[in-house]
Amino acid sequence: MGSWKRQLYLWHRWLGIVIGLLVLLWFGSGIVMMYVPYPELTEQERMGWLAPLDPGHVRIQAGAAWATTALPGMPDAVRLNTVAGRPAWHFQHERSWHSVWADSGTPLEVNHLIVSSSARGAAPAARSLAIDTIDLDQWTFGAVRVHRPLYRVAADDAAGSVLYVSGRTGELVRDTTRSERAWNWVGSVIHWIYVTPLRKHSEAWRQAVMWTSGVALLLALTGMVISILRLRVRKGRRYAGGRMSPYAGWQAWHHWLGLGIGVLVITWLFSGWLSVGPFGFPSGGGITAQDRLAFAGGAFESHDLALAPAPLLRAHPGTLELEWRRVGGKLYLSALGRGGRTLVDAHDGARVGMLTLDGAAQAIRPGARLQVELLTEPDDYYYSHHREATFPVLRVRFDLPKAPVFYIDPAQGRLAGYVDRDKRWDRWLFNGLHQLDFAYLRTRPLWDVVVIVLCLLGFALTFSGLVLGWRRLTKD
Repeated sequence: MGSWKRQLYLWHRWLGIVIGLLVLLWFGSGIVMMYVPYPELTEQERMGWLAPLDPGHVRIQAGAAWATTALPGMPDAVRLNTVAGRPAWHFQHERSWHSVWADSGTPLEVNHLIVSSSARGAAPAARSLAIDTIDLDQWTFGAVRVHRPLYRVAADDAAGSVLYVSGRTGELVRDTTRSERAWNWVGSVIHWIYVTPLRKHSEAWRQAVMWTSGVALLLALTGMVISILRLRVRKGRRYAGGRMSPYAGWQAWHHWLGLGIGVLVITWLFSGWLSVGPFGFPSGGGITAQDRLAFAGGAFESHDLALAPAPLLRAHPGTLELEWRRVGGKLYLSALGRGGRTLVDAHDGARVGMLTLDGAAQAIRPGARLQVELLTEPDDYYYSHHREATFPVLRVRFDLPKAPVFYIDPAQGRLAGYVDRDKRWDRWLFNGLHQLDFAYLRTRPLWDVVVIVLCLLGFALTFSGLVLGWRRLTKD
């Protein structure tokens, strides 16, 4: 056997011994993640926690409440909801939240009484609550970082709930159950290498994922080459007994599984490697703050915050939350009720018009030629899979070098999605290859069956390799 072939065998063997167990766990954890995602607080869960707003208790308008914060300029976002039985204004300014009581105009200072009240709303069956303050733990990565410090509330209910309350607004911002946490330890934590000491350092975590998946990819590539080299299909060249493979037992299982599923394993590892943007690979951008500002037609103005919300609350009893939104320079209010969200003109209660949406869309890329279509069904880049997509939606294509496309939810007057040339590559190389997210497979349970079967085959391939590696290490 040539020296390069010998090196190939050695590389494959020792790479498998070093990283094979992690690859095995990736296949198992991938199945878990199909059904138990990383914890987050959904809008449906927020609807269960929020209490209806009482218009008689909203005595302070947004403008006066904002003035008490003494922050410069205008807020980036404005919400009104109920915290601990009292209406409260929440203002986002430079990625930080600031809250003011809407009944008194005094700053909302989160304390254990407020935290306990918020947690009781999410875990009403709990007899006792244990509260401590944290900055970060295993279940608070992601969007909740803007609410730090966080209050972690352990409830003694049947579900074993652990709740997280914002240290800035007093709102419930994340909830977990005992079952959800347990499944995540064998799901997202393993799959994403989401261990707190590493994950809290974003770049170190990215490098760890990039290099481990890169090494695993090299393992799969060397294995595929060896599998092909050792295969003899032509009758005149076959091994003793007419066999196409020289191996028996666990080696034969490993060889044939590698030939059968090796290409798919390579694409899975390759797409997982690309997901963390190795060596500057463009994974595509997203909707930027500038895009949102252009669609809104500018930042909030003082007269937007002077609007009295009480008439709208009386017209829509049972409203849980009001969110101030601008579309094309005009103020709208997004009202959250038990049945979902509705968007109304702040002054006359009318729905947002198509001309307003077209003008707001054009402002995102001024002067560029655009094409607007109303979609009632999914396309390749806007669809329901792990998360529900809303329809109808406006698809706005711009005639520009990167071919940007924005998806606008007309019922909410918001930018709901974005794709450009880089994002299209990312969609097919990650969602397509890594999640088998193709239209003809997307129907469930077909997708579930296909992905589970392939993951089990990948698990069997890796397990057989681990058996061979263990035998090699324990060989006398």
